[in-house]
Amino acid sequence: MDAQQLIEATTSTWNARDREGYLALYTDDCEITAPGFTGHGHEDLGAFWDVQMTALPDNRITVLRTAVGDGGALVAEESLMEGTHTGPLVGADGSEMPPTGRHVSAPFAMVHELRDGKLVASRLYYDQLEFLAQLGVPAEATLS
Repeated sequence: MDAQQLIEATTSTWNARDREGYLALYTDDCEITAPGFTGHGHEDLGAFWDVQMTALPDNRITVLRTAVGDGGALVAEESLMEGTHTGPLVGADGSEMPPTGRHVSAPFAMVHELRDGKLVASRLYYDQLEFLAQLGVPAEATLS
């Protein structure tokens, strides 16, 4: 699978709630990095999936654009995640934010590395303050 096909597959398996299909797109020794989270392997990748799907069970990803580089071994993705916060959101420190019922529309970027037709690393970047503001968390609370 090439880089573009992998991004299409991650998006379709994510949106279809196909957890096993999503994990299968990553190497066994994969790394996932997001604000407040770094994980290795399918177990940690599955934990990342679970947090997202619990907090925003109706979330959907729309890929806006991709750019492939380094001979097809690197792909950058600009996407949009939309969903409703109807489940607890677990923070990096283990704290839980109760559901707010609010809809969020959060742009994000990911940089992925490929090896042998699978994803070996994914790094997620997004505006955490904007995301929390959409959930109704006052800026003062996030900056303390």
